[in-house]
Amino acid sequence: MERHAIVIGAGLAGSSAAERLAARGWRISLIDRAAAPGEGASGNRAGVLRPLPSLDDNRLARLTRAAFEYALSHLQALTAAGQPLRWGQTGVLHLARDERHAATQQRVVAEQSPPAGYLRWLDRTAASELAGWPLAGGGWWFAGGGWVDPASLCRANLARHGAAVVPHYRRQVDRIDYEDGCWRCFTGSGELIATAPVLILANASDARRFPVASHLPLRPARGQVSHLPAAAGSPPAIVVCRLGYVTPAIDGLRCAGASFAVDDDEAGLRAADHAENLARLELILPGYGRQLDAAGLDGRVGFRPLSPDRLPMVGAVADAALIEPGSAGTSLGELPRVPGLYLSNGFGARGIVWSALAGELLACRIDGGQPAIAADLVDAVDPGRFLLPGRRQRRAAGTPR
Repeated sequence: MERHAIVIGAGLAGSSAAERLAARGWRISLIDRAAAPGEGASGNRAGVLRPLPSLDDNRLARLTRAAFEYALSHLQALTAAGQPLRWGQTGVLHLARDERHAATQQRVVAEQSPPAGYLRWLDRTAASELAGWPLAGGGWWFAGGGWVDPASLCRANLARHGAAVVPHYRRQVDRIDYEDGCWRCFTGSGELIATAPVLILANASDARRFPVASHLPLRPARGQVSHLPAAAGSPPAIVVCRLGYVTPAIDGLRCAGASFAVDDDEAGLRAADHAENLARLELILPGYGRQLDAAGLDGRVGFRPLSPDRLPMVGAVADAALIEPGSAGTSLGELPRVPGLYLSNGFGARGIVWSALAGELLACRIDGGQPAIAADLVDAVDPGRFLLPGRRQRRAAGTPR
């Protein structure tokens, strides 16, 4: 098979998949309707890089830990290669929501004994000193975490392997088909944009427009980030989270957010959402935003692709048309797959965390190689999981997606 892939979507998902395949010697035709990479959900000024531990060390915790560690390695490699990547390893303070959550956070650290450089528990006094602001309580401290400029990460991914990635910007793919072992992408007027044996859908919930992917339970979620004026060097100089987040000052602004609304397609900024973000900010940094007027704030709106279980969808796309209704006993390995069609999607609000590992996993699935995560975690992000009998029955019964 010719080592050539089409990637639809030049955000975090698409650029990471392109970079990992290009590193293996593949040629990439990258298609995006925007004028540059990282202009969709990946276009915020800053995203937060941190894992999400749990007391039972569940799949989400294990996956975010693996993804966090892989992302750090990837960011450091891009930086060492001289790519124009903007990020700050400032550390992330994840404050407890309440006393019960604080107790759980402390138990996680006590029972799992993580390396101090990965995760520590800080009480209110230590957390406040670290943040340079009087906080309401303590929380987890991820010394290796920080913030990343998503668009700069997209650009760095795509530039790393030079001419191996050929971009096609300002091109809308309206139709795809598979003929003679190759995928073809067409504009609405019927113009052929690219053809290749492998096609990767990394275009968020827009992937569902194509019939072969219409079964995927992807939903767009509107998120509004507020931009707060901030002097350089003013506290906090770290990322602080608590039912929301606030970044350090970056080019005179902090990012605070983010609102969350499923199936809301309003692209314009809303003062009500800024007010909601300021309310979150009060929980994070008491008193910080009291002099700010929600109506006068700037910000950005993005639409994030959500999966029902909060895990990404990474792997070969199952052929839903070949699965008999009511069939039982089917495993992921038995699901029929659409030839040459892959997905990297459903990152939700964790694109910074998921994207690098997702790109590596997808490259292993396409080109061969041992994935960087355990087999059960590979299965946990398989796009076909939603077509297994139990999942289909729950969706048919009206279980929230």
